[in-house]
Amino acid sequence: MDLPESAERAAALHRQAVAAQREGRVRDAVALFQQALALRKDAEIYLDFGGLLAGLSQWGPAGAVYAAALKLAPDSLDARYGVALSLHAQGRPAEAEPHYRAVLTACPGLGEVWNNLGVALQDQGRPAEAETAYREALRDRPEDAGTWKNLAVALDALGRTGEAETAYREALSRNPEHAVSLNNLGVLVLAAGRWDEAGRVGRRMAALNPADRHGWMLLGNAAHAAGGRDEAVRANAVAVRLAPDDAALRHNLANALSAAGRREEAVAEYQTVLGLRPDLPAAAVNLAAELLGLHDLSGALAVLRGAIGRHPDHGAAWRVLGQTLSGALRPDAALHALRRAVALDPGEPAGWEDLAAAATLADRIAPSIEALRRVRRLSPAYNPALAPLVQQQRHACDWRDLPALESDLIGRLRAGALGVPPFGLLAVDTTLADQRAAAERWARQKAHGVPPFDPLAVARPTVPGDGRLRIGYLSADFHEHATAYLMAELLERHDRTGFAVTAYSTGIDDGSPMRRRLTAAVERFVDLRDRSDLDAARAIAADGIDILVDLKGYTAFARTAILAARPAPVQVNWLGYPGTMGANFIDVILADAVTIPPGEEGFYSEAVVRLPHCYQPNDRHRAIAERTPSRADCGLPEDGFVFCCFNSPYKLTPAVFDVWARLLRAVPGSVLWLYAGNPLVAGNLRREAAARGVAPERLVFAPPRPLAEHLARHRLADLFLDTLPYNAHTTASDALWAGLPVLTCRGATFAGRVAASLLDTVGLPELVTDTLAAYEALALDLARDPRRLAGLKARLAAARTASPLFDGDRFARDLEAAYRAIRQRFAAAGDTR
Repeated sequence: MDLPESAERAAALHRQAVAAQREGRVRDAVALFQQALALRKDAEIYLDFGGLLAGLSQWGPAGAVYAAALKLAPDSLDARYGVALSLHAQGRPAEAEPHYRAVLTACPGLGEVWNNLGVALQDQGRPAEAETAYREALRDRPEDAGTWKNLAVALDALGRTGEAETAYREALSRNPEHAVSLNNLGVLVLAAGRWDEAGRVGRRMAALNPADRHGWMLLGNAAHAAGGRDEAVRANAVAVRLAPDDAALRHNLANALSAAGRREEAVAEYQTVLGLRPDLPAAAVNLAAELLGLHDLSGALAVLRGAIGRHPDHGAAWRVLGQTLSGALRPDAALHALRRAVALDPGEPAGWEDLAAAATLADRIAPSIEALRRVRRLSPAYNPALAPLVQQQRHACDWRDLPALESDLIGRLRAGALGVPPFGLLAVDTTLADQRAAAERWARQKAHGVPPFDPLAVARPTVPGDGRLRIGYLSADFHEHATAYLMAELLERHDRTGFAVTAYSTGIDDGSPMRRRLTAAVERFVDLRDRSDLDAARAIAADGIDILVDLKGYTAFARTAILAARPAPVQVNWLGYPGTMGANFIDVILADAVTIPPGEEGFYSEAVVRLPHCYQPNDRHRAIAERTPSRADCGLPEDGFVFCCFNSPYKLTPAVFDVWARLLRAVPGSVLWLYAGNPLVAGNLRREAAARGVAPERLVFAPPRPLAEHLARHRLADLFLDTLPYNAHTTASDALWAGLPVLTCRGATFAGRVAASLLDTVGLPELVTDTLAAYEALALDLARDPRRLAGLKARLAAARTASPLFDGDRFARDLEAAYRAIRQRFAAAGDTR
């Protein structure tokens, strides 16, 4: 029993403690409460002391004080509620729940308690029960914005996003500046793809409280999703300045920098993220992807191996490792990594797409096709995988569902689809308008985020000014490659008194004689393979190049982003890509009057400059092996007419093969000699032959051989049959150089007219037909008229020394005249045409 004087003293101390608390003298208040309780254990004193501690967020001590009060006054709702709040604040919602419920059993109309019970239930992962509690709370206090916000959170967790949005708007109608409701509403509409609306919410938050990082983060994420690259960077940068140690905010900024094409800055930001959070695999994967984009393959590999060591089941890390190994031209290792990636994330289309690319690099057509078909099943509307699927089935000559796939591809293209690789359309029955549309979309994609700069502002001559025109050739094919075979003599024949020629190589050094020949042929040979796109562009600009000639276009291993940075005042599309690039950073396409006839300039984004003869150079030093193999050596009959086509299998089409089958049936004992590009070709084409009434054994397949031996075996054939809509290009030149007449059908696009241009220049225009019917008729006539065919071969033999097609000096002078005219034209007006 308390003594009267002790009780009075305790009461006095209690009053003093409350007064001190009211006056903000917290330390005095705590001491006075403790002194009062030392004299008397009183529930009211405990309750007031608990309130002070709770106000200081000292929830552990507050809970103990409230528990003491509850022990003295078991029916005290204030004490029980204080216990509930303390337990909840300490992260113990399950223990708090029965105390909340006990309070509500005694007083069911307490909206605040219902709200807190709802939060406790939500914290336990019970959103349906939380919804019920919040709705009870709103019956008591329907104007409370916080409760509406909590209800919205529960509804969102239940997947009822429409109702959640309504609840957030109810909260904001009560308190338009309710920051959490604004942020959550913005996140909700952002997830729904309403990026502009999310951006408006983020701007409102930032205006209401510029020091709150959440508004800037929301604005940055919304701008990033909407493609507003600059705004995304700005907003995320503000968020990072407000919270520089927040790894998530820095990751957002790094992602925005990446999307804006600011790779070097993105790399630095991802590295900072990993300094804050070394265990964040997404940041490591994104860092590696940026390093890969900068062509820092060793750096990317090091990051990925570290990430996989810490997170061996992270599918995206394996996927980017596969991409990196593909970039390093290690397709077998890439396939291993990508098989691991798709095993971990079998429903992720991007992994299968990368697996297909690695299989293609490894010349494994079947797994490439299967992977692309998996992409199509997982994401039927995904455009970038459709053109490669068409292309790979063409490589395999697997035509069983090819017409439907091609029809789908063309339909999507004409409907405005993005992500359709232009090169894959050249062998499909597309129009010049189709090809320009695809190229323009692709060019915008390739230029995405590449900041162009003025090449004239870069410190110019690293070589003293000498009045020569500086020509740069950009290619990944300065090694054993078809383009190199065509280009070699031209590079050797350039007039060095008037032209300073630099080769910029972005491809491998295969150590071949061709590589050595090309290196020796030019004044400067610069290896840019391991340089980033912008570094490469800066190097070209610093060299003061007047005309930069791209020899790749949109073919494999092209580095289009270098050109998008505008390293030269005039940039030219020539030789490697038979069509428009559709790019505002490519000024000229070099062609001739056959490949681009007058009147078709509107289908090309570039200014068309025509050479006087065929646009394609040739090398008259290409060696042909002295020994000609026997027909038996090549699997050919000793007698009988040999139709031949050494084009890549992807150029073959069912329509042209129909013609070939009819020719075989019409010419007894004849065979069709084809290039066996991969193991699937022979089986598929023999099946197609049988379906057309031709014995499969009348198809003979030629394996790859060194160039000199390949040229020599042309002597065994009687007539080269060209393909349509994509003609023979280098293969036609090879045949003509080896003395084998080429029969072609002129197509409707650049790619379908190259053989016609070659034949016109070599002096055999009668071998150019304009319909497949005429092509078939002429082939049959030639097969039945040995004398006429012999006359063509004699004329072709004479043309090797007399025709402009094989006159390297003449071609070099014609090309140099074109370069001078281009330079004069652009220098005069300063325009881009």
